[in-house]
Amino acid sequence: MPVSNKFSRRFLLISAALLILVAILVAATVIPQVIAEHHRGGTPMMAVYAFWINAGFTVLVALVVWLIAIRTKHRRFLPIFFLGLMAFIILILGWALSDAGEAYSGHGPEMKIASIILFACAVVDLIALILIIIAAIRLPKREKVLAGNIIEKASDS
Repeated sequence: MPVSNKFSRRFLLISAALLILVAILVAATVIPQVIAEHHRGGTPMMAVYAFWINAGFTVLVALVVWLIAIRTKHRRFLPIFFLGLMAFIILILGWALSDAGEAYSGHGPEMKIASIILFACAVVDLIALILIIIAAIRLPKREKVLAGNIIEKASDS
């Protein structure tokens, strides 16, 4: 049974949407709570910059994944390489969010919501990472075509 490109494309588009959701959640909910805690004498403002950088990189990764989903039809080296690189970056960004969630869990009851949201965003990053890996594995291989007939798969030769 031939593998369809639609499967991989859908998974990549879903993970791009999940990454955009993570960036929106961090920017709209976590950053205002961190700023409010800073005014109470808690977290330094460098954490706000770190969250903005994390959200920015998340949006950039989502755009790269979206472009790969739109442009890639067959398994080639560059799309697989960039999907692997994006998966590694997502792993690092999710780890940073979970580390920040762990740090904010000890800051008192007013930061519990931010901590929960950060853990949820780390889980969503992990789901997007798994979807990208599955999509990269399931990309269809290019088939050799000679005079309109499919001769054999490129990987068989």
